[in-house]
Amino acid sequence: MQSNLAPAGSIKRRRIDVSADKQDYSPSKGGASAFPQPTEAHAALMAGGLGGSDDSDGSEDEELGPRPTMQPRSENDIQGRLRDLEKIAIYMAQKTRTTKKAKKQLRVELDENSTHVAQLELEKGVLTTKVDTAEKQVQKLQSEKRQCEDELEDTQRKHKSQMSQMHDDQQRLQKDVAGLREELEETRTNLKSKRSECTRLESTVSKQASDQIELESSCRGLRAKVEQLEYVVNEREIRIAELEQDVATRSHTIEELEAKLRKEETMRRNLHNTIQELKGNIRVFCRVRPLLGEEKDAGAALPISFPSCEDNNQIELTQSSENALGRTTSKAFPFKFDRVFSTESTQDIVFDEVSQLIQSALDGYPVCIFAYGQTGSGKTHTMQGPDTISADEKDAQVLGIIPRAVKQIYQNTSKLAERGWEYSLEGQFLEIYNETIQDLLAPAARAPTTGKQTKLDIYQDSEGHTRVKNVTTVSVDSAERVHWLLARAAENRTVAATNCNERSSRSHSVFTLYLQGTNTLTGESSSGVLNLIDLAGSERLSSSGSSGDRLKETQAINKSLACLGDVIAALAKGNRHIPYRNSKLTHLLQESLGAGNSKTLMFVCVNPSPLSAQESLCSLQFATKVNSCQIGTARRQAAS
Repeated sequence: MQSNLAPAGSIKRRRIDVSADKQDYSPSKGGASAFPQPTEAHAALMAGGLGGSDDSDGSEDEELGPRPTMQPRSENDIQGRLRDLEKIAIYMAQKTRTTKKAKKQLRVELDENSTHVAQLELEKGVLTTKVDTAEKQVQKLQSEKRQCEDELEDTQRKHKSQMSQMHDDQQRLQKDVAGLREELEETRTNLKSKRSECTRLESTVSKQASDQIELESSCRGLRAKVEQLEYVVNEREIRIAELEQDVATRSHTIEELEAKLRKEETMRRNLHNTIQELKGNIRVFCRVRPLLGEEKDAGAALPISFPSCEDNNQIELTQSSENALGRTTSKAFPFKFDRVFSTESTQDIVFDEVSQLIQSALDGYPVCIFAYGQTGSGKTHTMQGPDTISADEKDAQVLGIIPRAVKQIYQNTSKLAERGWEYSLEGQFLEIYNETIQDLLAPAARAPTTGKQTKLDIYQDSEGHTRVKNVTTVSVDSAERVHWLLARAAENRTVAATNCNERSSRSHSVFTLYLQGTNTLTGESSSGVLNLIDLAGSERLSSSGSSGDRLKETQAINKSLACLGDVIAALAKGNRHIPYRNSKLTHLLQESLGAGNSKTLMFVCVNPSPLSAQESLCSLQFATKVNSCQIGTARRQAAS
């Protein structure tokens, strides 16, 4: 919101210096006659200048100049002193008119700002109503989707049961037909034999007339039986044809339902992306870790508090300081983000808020999640979990965002496989140490002559993704594969002890997962990127006590984080030039921070210890700048 206040230079000399008025005008040693007496012109000037109205015809921006002073004069120079007093009186009258005009202008500007604030409140209410309506529509569509899925499953079960019954009936009918055909063949053989016998016995008709009548009667019975069997066979064949037609009809219905399901999946992706855009394409979450070890035993009052609110998105930091008199004063700094996690928040609660962004990466959008904060504030725990990752169910509850994200992706790809989607996943793990990119998965990949690691350069591929040349890319064919990646990266990542943390990360780690999807039924394709970043801990040199290599590392870390702040500030201001290439970190994150089709989430991790109050305040202020940044509307990327 632009301010309507007048610039400081538009009101001339608002501050009135009255120190000069305190000059000593007491009578001189020569007596009362030595002090100048006001003349009639002087009295008229004072009455007109000091008592004038606010709407005088003087100049709007009258330049006052320096304040007149009393000139050194002899005791008998009464007229000279009187002229000096008249100049001072005129100057004070002009200054009074200028001050009144400035006060009136400030009142007008205050009224305009109040009207603007009221208009913004109305617009906020309208946007809140739209968001509520969109969420209700999403819930309604999800309910319809579940109902359709239940109907489809019920239809499939019924169809399977009917097919099984029809198969049994068909086998039974085939057996009956085979038996009837055998009987028919046997009957025909008997009939032929009887006719032959009748022919041979025609010569003895007279003797065997009674036998002939009996045989003819038997033949008529057999003919009737054959006709009856032929009728039954015809009816069974008609029934089989009807059942085959019913099977074809049901198969067509199943194909229609599957096509409808694929269409609803596309609708779900669009609605999911709309919800994420309403929440903002750059979001900031704040997480406060619990006190650990000696911090609990200290018993000092915590500077962090969480104001009560429905959205759980507010945090307040109180900073104490001593003034010149030795008194302790406290100042509260309130902050508001998209979500705030208190010290009691578990890894499950944190990932539940992040899982929707992971789904966006699977739908074909570039997604970036990074943890920012001072060293020892819980960034690595949030992104990866504990140092030693086990497959036990107990340890699974404290897993970080990276292993949980890959597990969710595998679960969703298995479900989408039933709808024709096939995905391939590739991962890489890098660190940025002293402005140098290093491969955490292949630290032994060094040049044979120098023994140094192969140079890794950043470039853009044909699909517009930010890639690193000569980096090791691993096919992630199972969720358990990620545990191996994390363990391998943890072994090779640069850590060292400082005054702030015994195992301080001295580099930025970047885990990147590329998701390529193709639908064999509809021909659709998607290309998503998931960047999960654990930034090195920010710390002041006076707090870390760094020297030598540690000092160089700290300077490189603070420089890259400062460059990240410059990029965020440039994006917030809408500058045409964004200084991505000022550091390796911002250059690598260019696709996730500046592209209009990206979705970015920042975790600002906070240490609640009173000793870290100043560092926590700096982290929260930086996160507020990030939260004010806008990067436009996300667009889904299709694989080329």
